[in-house]
Amino acid sequence: MSEPIVVPRSTLYFHKWQYVILFLLPEASFLRELKHERINHTINYRNEWIARRGGARHISPTVQQILHDACDYLLTRAHPFKKVVCGNGIWLYTNNPEDFADIVTIPTGEILYINQAEVTLTANAVTLKHPRHAFRTYFRERWLSNDDLSILRRYFDTRRDIFRLGPGFANLVKGRRMWLMSNYFVDHDEPRADFLINMAVPGIVRKTLPIIARAK
Repeated sequence: MSEPIVVPRSTLYFHKWQYVILFLLPEASFLRELKHERINHTINYRNEWIARRGGARHISPTVQQILHDACDYLLTRAHPFKKVVCGNGIWLYTNNPEDFADIVTIPTGEILYINQAEVTLTANAVTLKHPRHAFRTYFRERWLSNDDLSILRRYFDTRRDIFRLGPGFANLVKGRRMWLMSNYFVDHDEPRADFLINMAVPGIVRKTLPIIARAK
């Protein structure tokens, strides 16, 4: 397991965890719930859908077994942790990175990075070296309906001069993803952004923080 990269932050991850490990695993989205019956149900539904409609990739028995092995692995960690899944990525937030020292024994999986939070920045603010906007708005983690996604696309497409979309949120708005993650954000100078965005899709905003310049 590689050494963690120290990342200056204003708080611990989710105000609780010192480390985050990004583990890449094909079809990791089936591990949002660590329940074997749920994994089987979702895979069966997907394969049946593909058989009727086509489009996505069929989940083979080998991949299905790897997902069950990964589920067992995560369920047997010694200490509490937080798991966030998006696409083929699993973000593991922990105070005991040694619990995941052998996670690469899961076939086809790999660690992309390990970050360690160093709380040295101003709390309740986003600190940037060269800020270009006054505020950063974060979104609530949730599944988006087709209608939600269509509304978001129209809303931000018509306000390109107001909002700068963070990379994750930009991929969602411009692509086919339906899962909105809590670390997705937009930067802007609009103090009423929470209210305005929530008018478009109610309850979608998690919080807005001021953006400040990093001390030289």
